[in-house]
Amino acid sequence: MENPFDVAGFLVAHRASVLASADVEVVGRRLPHYEAAGAQETSKRLAALFDVVVIAATEKQLDIALAHADHIAAEREQTGHDLSELQRAINALEEQLWHAVTEDAPVDAQGFALGMVSTILGAVKDRLACEYVSRAAGKPTHTLR
Repeated sequence: MENPFDVAGFLVAHRASVLASADVEVVGRRLPHYEAAGAQETSKRLAALFDVVVIAATEKQLDIALAHADHIAAEREQTGHDLSELQRAINALEEQLWHAVTEDAPVDAQGFALGMVSTILGAVKDRLACEYVSRAAGKPTHTLR
């Protein structure tokens, strides 16, 4: 039985508040490469990831999320970002999405919404980690799943 809750629509409706809170979280985590990039670039990156989550939730498909993780891995690895910085920035967005769901989604839809958000961002973090390890080791690394 498919859950009728529109996760993507919910996320779109909460976009501004989630992104504003995620920006604050990333700044508070004092991530060196994000500080160097500046507030505008950090906001742009978080917004791009947020939009990927919305598309993946709409399509109920991880392809765009995995492609985005590949793009992030290639781009950030070239600029010397540490994997932990990327993971912490993604976690900041994920936490704010959780807050929005637990505070504003109907109680009976929260499990479905949290599961979808966590699945999408978990896949992004997993792919990102695999790509980083592959680049560092010089050979492909695959997920354990």
